[in-house]
This record gives sequence, structure tokens and C-alpha cells, in this order.
Amino acid sequence: MLRKGWFRWLSPGLNIKRWLALFSVGVGLLIIGISLMFNYQWLAVLEDIVLAFSYDLTGFYNYNVLIAVGFVLLSIGAILMLIGTSKVIKTIIRAVLPNPDSKVSDIIFQNIRLDKGPKIVVIGGGTGLSNLLRGLKSHTSNLSAIVTVADDGGSSGRLREDFKMIAPGDLRNCLIALAEQEGVMENLFRYRFEGENELSGHSFGNLFITALAQVYDGDVEEALEAASKLLRVRGRVIPSSTEFIKLVAEMTDGTIVEGESNIPNSGKRIQRIYSNPAQPKPEGAALRAIDEADVIIFGPGSLYTSIIPNLLTDKIASHVRASKANKIYIANVMTQPGETTGYTLNDHVEALIAHGGEGIVDTVLANDGPLPIQMVEQYSAVGSEPVALDTKKLQAKGIRTIRATLISSKKPAVHDPERLGKVIMDIVRAMQSNTEPHILEYYLQRDDH
Repeated sequence: MLRKGWFRWLSPGLNIKRWLALFSVGVGLLIIGISLMFNYQWLAVLEDIVLAFSYDLTGFYNYNVLIAVGFVLLSIGAILMLIGTSKVIKTIIRAVLPNPDSKVSDIIFQNIRLDKGPKIVVIGGGTGLSNLLRGLKSHTSNLSAIVTVADDGGSSGRLREDFKMIAPGDLRNCLIALAEQEGVMENLFRYRFEGENELSGHSFGNLFITALAQVYDGDVEEALEAASKLLRVRGRVIPSSTEFIKLVAEMTDGTIVEGESNIPNSGKRIQRIYSNPAQPKPEGAALRAIDEADVIIFGPGSLYTSIIPNLLTDKIASHVRASKANKIYIANVMTQPGETTGYTLNDHVEALIAHGGEGIVDTVLANDGPLPIQMVEQYSAVGSEPVALDTKKLQAKGIRTIRATLISSKKPAVHDPERLGKVIMDIVRAMQSNTEPHILEYYLQRDDH
């Protein structure tokens, strides 16, 4: 069986045999060259030929010619070996590269650099988490996205009810965000069926994850591993729990609202969020990722329906608090109607602490970039306002606040992935070197950053 595997490398069409042959010729010339240079007797016939040629040319036996010929053959052999080795490696690597136009050296260097990146765990869900992952995947491949799975609306909600499985929507978005080549696969996974039929409203990505879960007998973690390999995902996507969870909100007036999709529509202020069942069983991979993390990041995203639900899972909050990693909360640019209406930055953090306990976060990253007046007015019309940065209250809690421009001119209401990723990496490096927050803020606000 082993021999058969080796002989497969000699199969037609692999474009490897020619380079192996070239490498072999190089080895032969290298050996002959060394033998001539150091006068090994087992090549006496070849040596006699070279010396006879030297005698005919100069009238005497010149051993320097022998050494020169040996050196030339050695050099040619070494060059052929290098070419053969390089071509074999390139042939193999290009066969598995996602982009055949990429330079092999660039790919190798990039992979080595990414493998040495910090271990970052991001916790949340929704569009905000996807944007963050897009920004981070160009800095490290040691990424773990712990994703909420309580979505009960739209395509995810229908599949959740029909197959009694966790919601696939946010998992799908994270897989796409971490894929090496988004492009066509992103469009495919986001494609939503239209018309009046049973597939109407479903996205292909949700159906794909659901089908994989069925193939693996309901094992969502195995299904995600398979999807990750197909998409060449850089990092891991982990559900916080694989239990069938329903979110429940208790409002300040005592009203109870059930269902993740119903909570923002209640029109009332949220007192607390809890899950049914209480303290669902966590995924072991999620806990291991938290324990091994250098940095743990919450958000950005919906505070009560994307971030906090992960903390309701048994042991996740306690493992985060016990971790020696830096714990960063990325605040939303705008408040979210129905969830955080009227919330300041401190209100967001207090909600996190109320559900996750003291020590759940030690650093807050907030946007300090200017927002277009027209955009602010548009959002204000639907009940959304810029999050007020009451940083002194956070300072009194012993929580660092770092302000930076995190938005782009194209979409000023949401975080820019590239800018967010770079700022996060700057913060990680600064924390590792114990840089003071005010010095870091000065650096982040520079025009050349």
C-alpha cells in the first residue's frame, strides 16, 4: 500500500517526473564533479579522458584542468538540483493553492507570519463579528470565533425549528468572513432563494450547513470542520453551545419577552437576558480556546442578542474571567433601537458585567472618528444615536478606554474591517509591551496610521 502511494507521484500529468529527473541529473553531475576535483580513483576512466584532452590541448598533463572540469560539473549539478527541487515544490504547492496566480514564496511567508500571530478569541455574532474577523484574518491564523446560536428569525429560525438544530446564520457569516478567498464562495453562501416555494427566503449557506449537520448525524462541530476545509477557513468557528436555546428578556417593567427576534421589537428597556434552558452546556472547543487565548474580544454587535447570549452558556463567563488574556470590548458606533436605546458606553459595559461578572472586560475600544451629520440625522430618525463616550465612569471601574477612528467614509455607521483589525493588533502589541493607554491613543490618532 505504501509502495503504491509512492508510485502515484510518477503518474502521468502531475508535471513532477521531469523535475525529479532533472534533480537526479544534477545529483549525478554533482557526484562526478566532486570525484574529479578530489581525484577519486573509481572514476579513473573519466579522469583519463579529461587528462588526455588536456594533453592534446596543451602538450602536457594538467591536473588544474581536471579540477576546473570537476568544479564546472559540480556547479551545474548544484544548479540543476536547485531548479529541480524548486519546480517540484512549486508544482505541489500550486496544486493546493486557492489562487494559482499567487507567488509560492509569498504564500509560505504569509502562512509562517500568520501562524506566529497571537491567539485571539472573538465572542459575539451578527454582522459586527464578521467585520472584525475579516479585519483580523490578515494578521493571525490563530483565530477562534465563539458564536451565539439562538437566532430564531428568518431562514435560520425556520431551519432551527424544522431540524431542531442550532441556528446556522451567524456561523455561516463567520465562515465566509474567515475564508481565504471570499469572492464567489461569499456570493454563493449569501445567495437567498426567491419566489413562492419552500426554499424561498433560505440562504444557500444556511442550507449547506444544515445538510452537513445531517450528514454528520447532527454533529454541528464536525459539519463546521468540513465546511471550514472546503472554504479554506483561516481559524475556527465554534458555536458557544449546540443545545436548542431560546432567549428570554425581562424588561424593566417586569414584562417577559421570548425569542431572540422578538426582543428588539418590544419597545421596552431590557433589565436582563436569560436562556431556556438555563446555563446550556458549552462546547469543549470554546472553553479550550478561551483558556489558551492571548486576547479575548467581545463585539462589536447587538449587545443583548449577539454578545451576552454567549455568556449565558455554562462556564464560558467563568473561563473568561479566569483567563490571563486581555479582555477587550469593542463598542458599537451607534445605539441599537429596541436593545440599547439611550445607552452610553458605560451602560454597555455595565450590562456585560451584570451578565458576565466582574472582570469580564478590562479594556474598551470605542470609535472616536467624526460621523457625518447627514448620517447621524438619518439614524436619529429611527431611534439610533452615536454612543456617548462617558469614559470617566469606566476609569472609576478600573477599565481602560482606548479611542480610535474605526469607521470608513463609505459606511460610517459600522466598523471598517481593515482599520479595526490593524487597531486591534496595535493594541495587542502595546499591551504586551505595557504601553500606557494615552500613549497608544496618541499613536492611533495619527494621520499616518
